[in-house]
Amino acid sequence: MTHRVVVAALLGPAGILLCRRSPASLAYPGSWDFPGGHIEDGESAGDALVRELREELGITIERPRGAPSFRLSRGDGGTASLQLQGWAITGWDGVPSNCAPGEHTEIGWFGIPQALGLDLAHHEYREAIPQLRGA
Repeated sequence: MTHRVVVAALLGPAGILLCRRSPASLAYPGSWDFPGGHIEDGESAGDALVRELREELGITIERPRGAPSFRLSRGDGGTASLQLQGWAITGWDGVPSNCAPGEHTEIGWFGIPQALGLDLAHHEYREAIPQLRGA
């Protein structure tokens, strides 16, 4: 099974927005992650990102038109694999808030050094985050 996932790196004056995954989560419990989620059947990656940010943070973004800012692809040697696409987002309508408390215990804005010091869901984020500064 391939998990097709989209995430957003929201970049604002206070830094990068990250969400702490619930300790009850099956995937990456208690770690910090970008907001986003699975692409549903028949849904484009851009449409999934718009939907996920509305559901999780209560904000509206324009559907991304360009290529993702970063990608992550991995298999576990079995039948499951991950294909993650992430976009740097600098504009949105609304104030991000935790609209999915069952998925995230908290959300927060972090400077790049702070973000790199967190327990991140994917170690590849440590390479992607510094590159987002100029996005």
